[in-house]
Formats: sequence, C-alpha cells, structure tokens
Amino acid sequence: MADLASQPTSVQTIYGWYRDGKLLVNRRYQRKLVWTLEEKQKLIESLLKKYPVPAILLAERDGAPGTYEIIDGLQRLHSIVSFIENAFPRLEGDYFNVDSFPTAKSAADEGRFAKAKDAKLITAKEVSTLLDYSLAMSVMRNATDSEINDVFDRD
Repeated sequence: MADLASQPTSVQTIYGWYRDGKLLVNRRYQRKLVWTLEEKQKLIESLLKKYPVPAILLAERDGAPGTYEIIDGLQRLHSIVSFIENAFPRLEGDYFNVDSFPTAKSAADEGRFAKAKDAKLITAKEVSTLLDYSLAMSVMRNATDSEINDVFDRD
C-alpha cells in the first residue's frame, strides 16, 4: 500500500528535479498542455504575491526512489518551468532573470533554452520570492499502478 506524504517543496527544488529528469509525465493521467498565456501569467503572479495555489500530486514508484510521476498539476508545473526558462513574460511584460538562478543559467548556457534578449527582467527580490515559494506537494510513495489509477479515477 502506498504511503502519502505531504511535503512543501520550493520552486527552486522542483526546477532542479525537472532539469535532472526526475519529473515524469504520464499521458494516462495528464491531458495536453491547454492553459492560455494569461492563465500561466496569473499563476506566476499568484506565486509572486505569495497566494496559495492548489497542491501538486506526484507518485514515487516502488523501485524508483527520487523519480516522480506527475498525477495532478502538470499545467502548473509546466507554467512555472516555462516562465523560468523565458518562454513568456509575466503580465507586466518582464521576464524571469535567468542570470540570477545558477541552475537555469547553466541550462541556458548549455543551449537547453534561449534567454530573453533585451527584455525587462523581474527584480532580484522577485526572483527570490518565486524560487523560495513552497508549493503544497503530496507524494504517494511506493505506489502501484492500480493505486495510482484508483486515485486518478476519483479526481
């Protein structure tokens, strides 16, 4: 039987997991990316204003510790990662300052994404606020396929 652990997790940590390939998307549970630009921007504003956002549900498979399958929250996680990687600006038109976050800066320097050129950037304080934001995270540990399916079918 799976154990459920609630663990607030910082955006910085989640981005590190993403960059390290520790977040897996299973299309059985996750629909295609459908959020509009405005929905993504509003999520980023919520994080910068330290507003609560819904919890993310992950499953850590038995035999694969430290690797997480996204059960609920793909739209939110994708929006956060995309903002950090300069895919879109926030509502005010300014972009994430990649040079202020070494993990993202090294990914950009390796050519994994392109930094916004000649763009207005969020402040250092806003970078810290975003990276330090703790998302509510629930992790099903040692979850079997049938347990994950059962949880997903109830959502």
